[in-house]
Amino acid sequence: MLTIHTLTYNEELMIEFFVNHYRKLFPNCIIKIYDNYSTDNTVNIAKKLGCEVFYYDSNNNLSDSKFLEIKNNCWKNSNTDWVIVCDCDELIQINKEELINEYNNGTTIFKFKGYHIMNTDNELNLNNLSFGFPDTMYDKILLFNKSKITDINYDPGCHSASPKGIVKFSKNTYNLLHYKYLGVNYTIGRYKMFAERLSDENLNRGWSIHYLTKENEIVEYYEKNKTSLIKVKN
Repeated sequence: MLTIHTLTYNEELMIEFFVNHYRKLFPNCIIKIYDNYSTDNTVNIAKKLGCEVFYYDSNNNLSDSKFLEIKNNCWKNSNTDWVIVCDCDELIQINKEELINEYNNGTTIFKFKGYHIMNTDNELNLNNLSFGFPDTMYDKILLFNKSKITDINYDPGCHSASPKGIVKFSKNTYNLLHYKYLGVNYTIGRYKMFAERLSDENLNRGWSIHYLTKENEIVEYYEKNKTSLIKVKN
């Protein structure tokens, strides 16, 4: 019924949570992992959970051009009509019945409203996180019908796309939860890791350079947003 395609690099914190979330929504879904040679336990966890794992090489760099190549094409050979193309920290709130209803209404692409989930506690339990704040940058295209869409045409960063084919957006808008701000120290560590891996092309083109954000600015970002969090997950 549905195939999920996601890219990973050192996602051992998120991967099981990600898989369990989508298997609960779509019990028979196929999950394909495109891993950039993680150095942690991401791949072992994914394989134990029954995911299909593929590797891609980027010369140990974070390369948005490589992301685009994969995300714009990985779904085209799926054996299911519906596909999700997402990152490992992106979880949608939609169920099988809603998917069927949208299909019956002729929907070929789902509309999403993006929220950043934010953890403000010293301890981290992904299952307990339910508060966040909206960010229109994450009103993304990631669930669509491959039998109707011929090309998705993501732009760098994959926050926008120019789909081709029979394009009919869902009447309803669903939530997309982005698990990025899982604690100040966690975010600082992730930013530092990705900043050190930015490719020359990324740096020259200004792609993903938000990972160069200074530590004090990350702390200020938490302070700014934690007072305006709303409940977005039950």
